[in-house]
Amino acid sequence: MNKPKILVVGSMNMDLFLQQANRIGNHGESVICGDYGYATGGKGSNQALAAARLGGDVVAVGRLGKDANGDRLMESLNSAGVDTRYIVRDEEAQTGLAVMLVDQSGKYVSYVSIGANYRVCLEDVRKALEAEAFDMIVMQLEIPLETVYQTVELAREKNIPVFLDAGPAMHIPLDRLKGLYILSPNEAETEALTGINVDTAEGALKAAKWLYEQAEPRYVILKLGSRGALLYDGKSAQFIECFKVDAVDSTAAGDTFGACLAVQLCKGRPIEEAIVTAHAAAGICVSRVGAQVSIPTEKEVEDFLAEHCGGNR
Repeated sequence: MNKPKILVVGSMNMDLFLQQANRIGNHGESVICGDYGYATGGKGSNQALAAARLGGDVVAVGRLGKDANGDRLMESLNSAGVDTRYIVRDEEAQTGLAVMLVDQSGKYVSYVSIGANYRVCLEDVRKALEAEAFDMIVMQLEIPLETVYQTVELAREKNIPVFLDAGPAMHIPLDRLKGLYILSPNEAETEALTGINVDTAEGALKAAKWLYEQAEPRYVILKLGSRGALLYDGKSAQFIECFKVDAVDSTAAGDTFGACLAVQLCKGRPIEEAIVTAHAAAGICVSRVGAQVSIPTEKEVEDFLAEHCGGNR
């Protein structure tokens, strides 16, 4: 079949990652870390690149500064086959920068300078939507919230399903998001949105039901780290386990999960099977260091599933 046409609207950052950042320091304290490096990242950029590698025909909307970091991000997206013609090179803002502190378990804390991302506007999105037809829109929350709301409302008018990967963690009104196709926060994002701790199965289910009642999406999918994912459709809930891998860096894993899930759903895959495939993509991602460099290809995911599931999903 033809590749699904996916519009990714979101943030684009250069990442500076510090390895073995095993604690957060106090004010005035220097914390010794391990190796460091730079990598192209940002939730929108990660998802655009991931969706392209994982079988989508991807168009990206976002903003970059006219600087060296912006050049590098454009090169990375172009090399992955992402259509970048609707990315604005903003002369009045820097390219976003994220400092990632990664501990020995692969978990991370991120400090983000939003930069040009905070200038993404509805007109940027409208240009793409008026020029082409899309099977799905994928978004996150690292751009102005009003742009997110307006894009959801425009997509509703055009009958385009919207997948909102609800990161980074923040508490926002959900009433203008009603009618989303998928609302998918991780553990921290779920607690920020709902005020409900999801460390237990009971808490996760309670939070999923609350999100469903508030936003009225077709599906709520909670990303629960090593516990897998919780799928809720307003009637029933299902925990879908993830694959056990040696995790070294969780950066971009959630972005990869969402991008893979979007591609699989656009290809007509049943949602439970799509989540298993997305788990495989995220599992490969966490076993590697870095953001976009860790995102697998469609072939790598197929090989992973063949090895771990015998081709049965």
